[in-house]
Amino acid sequence: MASDGFVDEAAVLRAFDDSPGIQIVVRAPELRIVAANRGAREVLQRGHLVGVQLQDLRDPGIQTIVTALSEVVRTGTRFHEDAIPVVADWSDPSSGLWVDLQVTPWRDESGALLGAIAAGVDVTARVRAANLERTGAATADERLARAREVVLRLQGALLPSTVPLLPRVDVAASYLVAGLEQAAGGDWFDSATLPDGRVSLTVGDVVGHGVEASAIMSQLRAVLAARLLEGAGILDALDAVEAFAGRVSGAFAATLCVALLDPHSGDLEYATRGHPAPLVVGPDGARILPTTGDGPLGSRTEGRISTTRLRDGDAIVLFTDGLVENPHRPLREGVAVLEATAVDAYRGTSGALSSNPSVASRICQHVPAVLTDGGFTDDVTVLAAHRRAAPAPLSLAVPAQPGQLADVRGAVDGWCRGVGLGTRDRAALVLGVSEVMANAVEHAYRDAPEGESGVVEIDARIRDDAIIEVVVRDHGRWREPDVDPGERGRGFSMMASAGLQVGVQTASDGTTVTLECPARRPAPVDQADVVVGGGARDRAPLAVRTDRTDSHVVHVGGAVDHRAAAAQVQAEILRLSRNGLVPVTIDLRDVVHLGSAGVRVLESLLLTIDRLQVIAPAGTPAAQTLEVAGTPFVSSNG
Repeated sequence: MASDGFVDEAAVLRAFDDSPGIQIVVRAPELRIVAANRGAREVLQRGHLVGVQLQDLRDPGIQTIVTALSEVVRTGTRFHEDAIPVVADWSDPSSGLWVDLQVTPWRDESGALLGAIAAGVDVTARVRAANLERTGAATADERLARAREVVLRLQGALLPSTVPLLPRVDVAASYLVAGLEQAAGGDWFDSATLPDGRVSLTVGDVVGHGVEASAIMSQLRAVLAARLLEGAGILDALDAVEAFAGRVSGAFAATLCVALLDPHSGDLEYATRGHPAPLVVGPDGARILPTTGDGPLGSRTEGRISTTRLRDGDAIVLFTDGLVENPHRPLREGVAVLEATAVDAYRGTSGALSSNPSVASRICQHVPAVLTDGGFTDDVTVLAAHRRAAPAPLSLAVPAQPGQLADVRGAVDGWCRGVGLGTRDRAALVLGVSEVMANAVEHAYRDAPEGESGVVEIDARIRDDAIIEVVVRDHGRWREPDVDPGERGRGFSMMASAGLQVGVQTASDGTTVTLECPARRPAPVDQADVVVGGGARDRAPLAVRTDRTDSHVVHVGGAVDHRAAAAQVQAEILRLSRNGLVPVTIDLRDVVHLGSAGVRVLESLLLTIDRLQVIAPAGTPAAQTLEVAGTPFVSSNG
């Protein structure tokens, strides 16, 4: 601080530019670099970084930094790796160095995500010294496994993490990597909703394996997706990919298949460039569509499109050649096995398949598992889209009573599962609906005659633009937020942190809250969904008890989903701690739902009791809510 009370901005900028290591600041949502010190420019071998978008930093040797920044902006979760390789000049690997990289979310005072901040320290000397010490003990397999893990993490970040869900189209994807010695490869997939309402489906294969193939496939995918999202047709989009491939030697001879599906009419356009044509499977069996006859990228073929129509209930399956090509069987036999296996998955008659209601998901799980059962030497990618009957909207009208919260959460969760929504998005919507209904229970009908309760209406639907919309209405009175923001507003903040778009409309006859989140399924499907809880456990009543062996440990179970339940927990904790004088541990592992009322109580207790520990094992509902809220906790008491 200068003596005149003003910050010496020039000195601050010089200090930032001269700061040791790498410093990079990226702003969301365009992922544009807004600050970079001299160390970053030197390590990345670029004279100018400010204003550059991350997607334009395409050198394979710096993709870990690019991916880490992108993922932190996408997820809002901190990233740290104590030793990552950075090779700006891929032609000279010895010029690289090792960096201890930490990327943290950049947020404003309200907690909204602005971007990401990367800070890296050169640890090359330390890593090389450690490597020398371990050389005698480390085996070639261990080093190869570590390298493969890094490449797989990189490739996983370069491929889409989700695929869209629409009322009439259910999409799923699966990706399997070939043997250990080949690391990651050049297979890729993509799917998106386009401006005209159609769904794009793309699968491609770049020649080769490893980081270079992964980087090239990522660039091809990005060019094709950008043109399609701009409204280009298949041939115009492929021309852009062809032009790009002509400037990148590693993209020569890459193959791909592009399809555009109209969800309502079933009209399908597709083109193949040296790639297997799609498979169509339905109630009457399966058939391979004819190729469009064009060669791979760089072959300068004519460029043609074929059309067909999918009937209601039909599914289209795009795949890479690794699925059907196997040195242990003829290609024709591989295609026959593919058709038969796809029909089995479509019908879902076996025990393992019958429990999965999604045709697209069944295909992506079952088909690769069967065709690669004897081993495989090339990567395998499967992308499936099923023209389904639109899921029925959810419509509930329940009394505005605390006892209804668990049933509403169960109904919303079950509907979201039927739509195909992934675990993270389901949890966000369940949290949001529970918070909004709890507000209505506590405040909307507080002037109603004693013994009478109003009604809360919940309506959910999946829209054609791949958005889940949930509308919660009451017919009571809106309560203006208190001056103290700690008392109210926490629930809305948590909903925003969970990724929900929240809209509130107030009127004399009630309040309407609209929640929106993307309709998407995690990809690959093998990583898609972990079933957590369910059934009677989710409706367990609140229980607060003292540990039998340690009187200073309190176990909380059931739902802490409204103010009365939270007050019960608070009273018991204050009693055991003698109003903050005695240390207490709160174990939340058996909590099936933790709402904002419970979060407020926990944060109040953390301020009141000096030695208070909150335990919520990773993956539990309490841990998920506390992570969203930013409330301190530990995952175990070990």
